[in-house]
Amino acid sequence: MEQAKAILGQETQKEDVRNRILDVAETLFCERGFEGVSVRELTAAAGCNLAAVNYYFGGKDKLYAEMFRRQFEMMIQRNLGIIERVMAQPDVSLEVLLRAVMEPVIRRVIENETGGKVLRLLVREILNRRIDQETLSADMKGRLFDRLGRAILQLVPEIEPDKILLVVLSFDGAMLHPFLFMDFYQESMPDLTVDDLLDHMVRFVAAGIRGYAKPNGEGS
Repeated sequence: MEQAKAILGQETQKEDVRNRILDVAETLFCERGFEGVSVRELTAAAGCNLAAVNYYFGGKDKLYAEMFRRQFEMMIQRNLGIIERVMAQPDVSLEVLLRAVMEPVIRRVIENETGGKVLRLLVREILNRRIDQETLSADMKGRLFDRLGRAILQLVPEIEPDKILLVVLSFDGAMLHPFLFMDFYQESMPDLTVDDLLDHMVRFVAAGIRGYAKPNGEGS
């Protein structure tokens, strides 16, 4: 029993150190970029020895990738939970689903929250080809996009099933622009509130989805 407790304590301690390094990495890499942060600075800020990055992650580059993977996984789990809660409501509408998915994304950017910063950096690093997108893309498509697509199809059954992934990708693209360029939105429209932006995005995307499902006003 005592040996089991000791092993559990060691594993807990290792996980604590690992998470401390990841937390510090998120802050420093978002502030200064990959090249602007040394392993020595990371370990000093995390309060661990210099070899910890290699021990827990296999190097600075793998730590960088794991930082993104952790936030990416949290984002997927959070959105899957949102979709399940929304779809369990009686009389749910497309607009309610769209807003529930969009709102946390936009508010994280507005509030300059760390997770939002990491995901914005991830998108830029994918575009710059520093991070391999294949694994992340497959994970998002196979889990989040599949569930979101089924939810949208349930609410708008007129969409052709073989087109639903295209619909989901278009929705994701609509969110991605303000996610990446919120500074431009705020500078160009200083009076634009978060609620105004969300109302616009929900109305715009919902109209696009319904219009796509019934081209040329069919069924209206």
